[in-house]
Amino acid sequence: MRKTTMTFAAILATASFAQAADLAEMDTNADGALSVEEFTAGHEGVDPAVFTEVDTNEDGLIDPSEYEAATAEDGVLAKS
Repeated sequence: MRKTTMTFAAILATASFAQAADLAEMDTNADGALSVEEFTAGHEGVDPAVFTEVDTNEDGLIDPSEYEAATAEDGVLAKS
């Protein structure tokens, strides 16, 4: 059971790191958040209106926690 728990934790950590790397790659001004321009450039083909859905605190930026939620299995940006 312990091995399964540790494996699951490693998978979660890896997925979280990959999301952070994706966000960091799109964050061209390195402020730690995505503007609508950075988001649309990094998500070609995604309707720009999705930005407002991901920006849950409505501050005009997508922060790491919002991006993580959006790319989670049941998130608006979940890969199919």
